[in-house]
Amino acid sequence: MSPVPPVARLAETAPLARRLERIDLFGGLDERGIAAVLPAVRVRHYEAGQAIVGRLDSGREVYFVLSGKVRVAMFAESGREVAFRDLAAGSSFGEIAAIDGEPRSADVVALEDSLIGTMSAADFWAVLRREPAVTEATLKKLARLVRALSQRIYEFASPVPARICAELLRLAGLEGGGRGPGRIAPPPKHADIAAKVSTHREAVSRVLSELTRRGVLAKGRGEILVKDPAVLERYAQGVERLLD
Repeated sequence: MSPVPPVARLAETAPLARRLERIDLFGGLDERGIAAVLPAVRVRHYEAGQAIVGRLDSGREVYFVLSGKVRVAMFAESGREVAFRDLAAGSSFGEIAAIDGEPRSADVVALEDSLIGTMSAADFWAVLRREPAVTEATLKKLARLVRALSQRIYEFASPVPARICAELLRLAGLEGGGRGPGRIAPPPKHADIAAKVSTHREAVSRVLSELTRRGVLAKGRGEILVKDPAVLERYAQGVERLLD
């Protein structure tokens, strides 16, 4: 693996090791494993709104969100955003390009000031070959990603209100039949929900207003309360229509 780069030395080694322990791919590593990974990680700060990865870029690095939050999305030439998921500290991204050597499949933008670690594709492959725990975590993560994208494709065949209800269930952690009531905190911007379900902000506003009127949702202090997840699930599945 490559020696510790100067930028990584600026971040104290011990705090960086503790941050890496919280990364999803490295959860199965012991202290020795983290120490072996540490020299291969470079650290960079990104400001809110700054692009980290561009779709079709040729870079092959794997990225680790050490602090902050980023969004994985695609941007059309018109500027319209289709968001896939938001990643908080402890998440990773970029594994697909590192594994198959193909261009990036999506854009990644910092939603807030973020500290991002990077590892070259060569070093990532070395870790996969040496650390079965990282290999297993990577395979399981890619499997979850395929399932999530399959679900999103299925949802995009549904009416807009159903897609919005499905996204609310995801945000509340109630997808897949989770019991409620649930909460979404902080309340997402209507434009952010719209970007994730491929619609416009006005449609989201109408659906949220109707759900509140029907008592399915309620506004709390700094949160949205999902009072009746079962009804929200029926709207999301198209069993009942929310709006004509």
